[in-house]
Amino acid sequence: MALDETMQLIEELKSSKDLYAYLKKYDLKSTNISFVDYLNTLFHESNMKKSDIIRSMNMTRSYAYEIFSGSKNPSRDKTLMLSYGLSLDYEATQRLLTLGKHNPLHPKDKRDSIIIYTIYNKMNLISANMLLLECQEAILA
Repeated sequence: MALDETMQLIEELKSSKDLYAYLKKYDLKSTNISFVDYLNTLFHESNMKKSDIIRSMNMTRSYAYEIFSGSKNPSRDKTLMLSYGLSLDYEATQRLLTLGKHNPLHPKDKRDSIIIYTIYNKMNLISANMLLLECQEAILA
């Protein structure tokens, strides 16, 4: 959803006299989904093998499987590594970070800007880490 659309909805919501009419008008339903459920949904939509995703994430197999099962909560960097492994776009990456209770990527942060750039340019994790190193930023590990 574009920023202008979002602002229009905010304005409509602010001036609305009837919350229930607003919710019904836009057919808004609860979007409560857990990190692991979203991750597994993304995995199934990817039509990739878990082993291929894990290999491209540069993560130990056992740790990755614990993340997919929900027994481990990955750090922000590990969540970003999952994003690269699944070849997620910017919006899906932001949602994965948010559901994982991590700060979303922010374009005013140098490291985050580099990561955003690599996502939009469909770079893999190795290329992203090389660019982070070139820019003297910590790699995703």
